[in-house]
Amino acid sequence: MISAMGDLDKGARALLHPFLPQFIEAFVHSLQVPDGVASDSGIKMEVLKAVTTLVKNYPKQMAPYMSSILQPVWTTLTESVTIYVRTVVNNVEEMDDPADSDGEVLGFENLVFSIFEFVHGLIETPKFRKIVRKSMDHLLYYVILYMQITEEQVHLWTNSPDQFVEDEDEDTFSYSVRISAQDLLLAIASEFQGDTTMGICSATMRHLQEAEVAKNSGTDPNWWKVHEACMLTLGSIKDLIIDQLHENKLNFDVSSFLQNIVLADLNLSVSPFLLGRALWVASRFTLLMSPEMMQRFLQSTVAGLQESQPPSVRISAARAIYGFCDYLKSSDNTQMILPYLEPIMHGLVTLAMQFAADVLALVMETIYTVLTVDKNFTASCETKTVPLTIAIFLKYNSDPLITALCQDIFKVYSQNEMAQPMLQQRLLPTIISVLQAPTDKVPPGMPSNCLDVLCTMVRHSPQPLHGLMISEAFPAAAKCTLSSEDNATMQSGGECLRAYVSVACDQISQWQDDQNRSGLWYVIQVANQMLDPRTSEFTAAFVGKLVSTLLSKVGPALGENLELLLRAVLSKMQQAETLSVMQNLVLVFAQLVHTQLDALLNFLTSVPGPTGASALEFVLTEWCSRQHLFYGAYETKVSTVALCKLLQHSINSNDSRLQDIQIKGDQIFSTSDGILTRSKCATAPERWTMVPVLVKMYKLIINELSNQVETNLSKSQIEDEEDEENDWEEEDNNEDGAAGDSSETVTLLSLLDKYSPASDYSGYDFDGDEEEDEEDQDALNDPLYKVNLQQYLTEFLQQLSQQPYYGTFSAHHSDCERKVLSTIGINT
Repeated sequence: MISAMGDLDKGARALLHPFLPQFIEAFVHSLQVPDGVASDSGIKMEVLKAVTTLVKNYPKQMAPYMSSILQPVWTTLTESVTIYVRTVVNNVEEMDDPADSDGEVLGFENLVFSIFEFVHGLIETPKFRKIVRKSMDHLLYYVILYMQITEEQVHLWTNSPDQFVEDEDEDTFSYSVRISAQDLLLAIASEFQGDTTMGICSATMRHLQEAEVAKNSGTDPNWWKVHEACMLTLGSIKDLIIDQLHENKLNFDVSSFLQNIVLADLNLSVSPFLLGRALWVASRFTLLMSPEMMQRFLQSTVAGLQESQPPSVRISAARAIYGFCDYLKSSDNTQMILPYLEPIMHGLVTLAMQFAADVLALVMETIYTVLTVDKNFTASCETKTVPLTIAIFLKYNSDPLITALCQDIFKVYSQNEMAQPMLQQRLLPTIISVLQAPTDKVPPGMPSNCLDVLCTMVRHSPQPLHGLMISEAFPAAAKCTLSSEDNATMQSGGECLRAYVSVACDQISQWQDDQNRSGLWYVIQVANQMLDPRTSEFTAAFVGKLVSTLLSKVGPALGENLELLLRAVLSKMQQAETLSVMQNLVLVFAQLVHTQLDALLNFLTSVPGPTGASALEFVLTEWCSRQHLFYGAYETKVSTVALCKLLQHSINSNDSRLQDIQIKGDQIFSTSDGILTRSKCATAPERWTMVPVLVKMYKLIINELSNQVETNLSKSQIEDEEDEENDWEEEDNNEDGAAGDSSETVTLLSLLDKYSPASDYSGYDFDGDEEEDEEDQDALNDPLYKVNLQQYLTEFLQQLSQQPYYGTFSAHHSDCERKVLSTIGINT
């Protein structure tokens, strides 16, 4: 019952509080009763779930009882690990698992999960976080024991290499005690950082010493599992360990560990899983290796790729290769691995030919990484890797991960001047044949994937493009797109043709088919088809980018087609309901504001909108009603700066076409009718103020400035808080709740920084970070991409506030807008 309570209101808490002593007493007693007739792991599991619920939701009420709860929970944790190791990890005893009321067997692992969840609850609750810190060394010792490979996993992974890859992947969806223990380890490391590294290194050395005794005495043939778990532990927090060592905050001899434990274990044949883990952990600490030691590990890793090795060793060697290459590239020290690249590639290609699914995806990712190490080597192995990649691409065209990895490899070869001609010679005929084949002769999704690959080749091949890409591949792509009714094919085709327009506009303009129709004619036909109101809305998801690229690259040369395209965009806007589609279409007009403002206004004024008013009013109404919802750093810059230019143009030219338009301003909320219930909201119509469109633009500009300030300030605060991490960790030791609350806030910000960086949201503008996320080459090449939006908007509003007509705008300020403006020195 308690486990299902969760967050309760104050009334429910008040009812529960008088009975807490009796509940706690019963819980403690249940945890203390040995397994038997009166108790079992299933009962203790339910008790721990209930205690965890109370700890997380009622920390203040639970504080007086924690001392009595912790001892039996700790005893359960320590005693359970002995049972778990004997019955599950080593399978030397059988466990009589209990069953629930429905007869379903409750594995002993469920009790372990409940223990870990209880510890997570302590970590997540500021009031009890210090409890975990004080007992961290002992806790981590036992967590490592739970991370050992079980006999069941040994059997499963030996027979199913794909399952081995899936279970051991960092982003796995699998769940086990081993994975749950890793999650707890990482949660502790994330929360306590410096304290964790000291505790883990201490617990690891203790385990290694005990395992050495067991190994030498011959009493425990499973000593290797402890070694493997220790390597997994240290490798999982390697960044933290390296940072602490560089700051002289940790006393741990990584070199000795690699030499005396990892290298020593590589010379043993006790278990392929130990050998594989040794290769993996070595690749994690490449930064701390001497050149001689790195050579030894590279030799061992190459040996691990050999066909004679067990699959788990070969897979782990592939993971290790990825780690070595990644580090050596980032440190500009690839010379060390050059002598090994040929045997490495041979081993990886052989592995790729023998396995499928998860193993294949891992190997293809590693092949891609190896190909980025040295251009000369990449060109030399083209005869092996490109035919293999083409075959895999065709065979696994329905697997999005593998096709994406194949596309990455094609990209590497497109950028390699020495190998690019051979890539085109091998790949283009295959792509063209797929694009020209009847729909019923190719697997679903294959044309879309081929168009994506062709787009990659076009974007990254040297210019001017090879004749075959223009004379054969281009018309095949255009005709395939025009004849398809598949949304994915039409979207991919639109993006492919946009790439052609972007990098080879002159070439496709000059090319003509046998009916004297130019390449531009085909591009325009594709754009019109995607904008056709009769086609699905989602075919237009990226058409705005295609039209914008056409306008920027061809411009007036489009002739009458320019007006036809814009009319088609207007027509599609009337149909669009999805934000992403509407944003894409609106940005066509936003781009024209930057390049052809007068012509755009003349066109929109001369064309009627759906309500009888001008299309200008229709576009601005749709634009302004959704501007605050637009997303994407680049897209936000384009639309917001365009609003600034429209506003400035209207003021400078006294343009009545803009000044006469009235649209919705702020929503009106009435308080005269009492509390606003859901039923009232449903029956009462929304009410809005009506304001000139220029005022609405002004308000949207202030709103975007607010977003920019908040985003950049949050980023700055998070960085400052990370620098002062040790200080707030010490505050968490204080007994008063205020310190705990402060710690919780900072931890949340740290997590947000880790999992939801500000650069994922619109308008983020910090040099370097944004560029890593933006993949659209046309956006990267646009000068607007480099605009610091916060600075731009600040200067724009400051200049506007100095003008004599500013009162026209300031009269419409809300309290929030006044506060935002005050941050940049504008007081109204």
